[in-house]
Amino acid sequence: MEHLIDPVLLDRRVTVHLIGAGGNGAQMAGCLARLDIAMKALGHPHGLHVTAFDADRVSEANVGRQLYSPADIGRHKAIVTIHRLNQFYGLDWIAHPMRYEAYQPNRYSAPNADILVSCVDSRAARRALHEAVFDGAVRYRYWLDLGNTEASAQVVFGQAPGNGRGEGKPRLPCVTELFPELLDETVAEDNRPSCSVRMSLASQGLFINDVAVRFAAQLLYELFSKGRLTAHGVVVNLDSKRTGPIEIDPLTWARFGYAVAKPEAVAEAA
Repeated sequence: MEHLIDPVLLDRRVTVHLIGAGGNGAQMAGCLARLDIAMKALGHPHGLHVTAFDADRVSEANVGRQLYSPADIGRHKAIVTIHRLNQFYGLDWIAHPMRYEAYQPNRYSAPNADILVSCVDSRAARRALHEAVFDGAVRYRYWLDLGNTEASAQVVFGQAPGNGRGEGKPRLPCVTELFPELLDETVAEDNRPSCSVRMSLASQGLFINDVAVRFAAQLLYELFSKGRLTAHGVVVNLDSKRTGPIEIDPLTWARFGYAVAKPEAVAEAA
C-alpha cells in the first residue's frame, strides 16, 4: 500500500507547527528550511511556513549536544532557532517562546496547521498534543512525531482523524495509536534538566537526535518530492545498529496492536 499526498498541499503555502526546539526540534527546524528550498526548486509554488513553540531557554548542558553555542545560554530556544534561520535563508517564520498548550487554550481559539511536528521530551506534552489532534476539531492534516531514548528512537507520520483519503484506504495511524503506552499516565516522567553536558549525554546519546531528525525529514521530502509514501515511520536502535520501517500496511500496524476501523481494508491488503 501507499499513501498519496493530500493534493491541497500542492498549490498553496504549507503551514507547519513545530513543537519543541531542543535536541530534535532545533535540527528539525533546519531541515524544514532546507526542505522549503527543495520544494520550491522542484516546482512547489510557495513552500513552507513554520511556527515554532518552546518555552525553554538554552542552558549550559545544551551546548554541544544541541545546536546552541555558549553565546545562546539564557536565550529562548525557539527565538534563537527561528531567528537564525530567518536571517540565513531570508525566511519569515515565527517563534513563540511558550508551551504550545498555553498558546491554544481551547479548541475554538486554537490555531490550525497542515502539519504538526512534535519534538517533545515528556509524556505529558505528548498527551496534550494527542488531545489537540484527536479532539474532533480537525485542525491538522498530518502529525509527524519524533521521540527517542538514550539510543533508540521512533518517527511516525500519521493523519489526524477526519483526514483519511477514502476509497477503502485506511487513515495513517498516529504515534499514540501505534505506541499507546506514550499516553500512560501511570509511567513516571524522567525529563529532569541536566546541569552539565556530561550528565545530559548520560541520559541521551550524542547522535540519536541526528538520526531521528534525518528520518523524519526524509519522510517529508519523499512526500513532497514524489507525492507518495510506502512507509510512514521508522524505529531505530543505535546500539544494535538496526532500523525498521513502519510500512503502510494494516498487517504491520496490527503488530503494534493497532487495528484499522474497517476490517475490509485488512482483507484487501492481505
